[in-house]
Amino acid sequence: MKPRPHQLLKLPRHYVKSEHVVIGDNCSNIHVAHNDSPATGPTTEIDSVKELLKEIRDLLKTRTHNEEARSYEADKEDEMKKDWMLAAAVLDRICAIAFTIGFAIVTLIFVILFSTYP
Repeated sequence: MKPRPHQLLKLPRHYVKSEHVVIGDNCSNIHVAHNDSPATGPTTEIDSVKELLKEIRDLLKTRTHNEEARSYEADKEDEMKKDWMLAAAVLDRICAIAFTIGFAIVTLIFVILFSTYP
């Protein structure tokens, strides 16, 4: 059951809980009023502290999850970068060997042509 707007205004600030809903890379802040008070009377300060601790726990879980996701993406990106660096090193080595062999063959041809030409 949703509280009426005038009931929401009467609630103290610590009874309004902020829930974060993950949408892609962004979080939306949705303020939801929680009226978890028992039917016998107003909630005690201990209950409000428990609610705050629950909210802090939820925020820490969300932050930990986001940091793990970023860490996973960074590790994946580093692994891909290392693979491309290895491919570049192999291609560089192949080009260096081909250039050396080609240069040696052309030099040998020039030496043979100039030594046999009268």
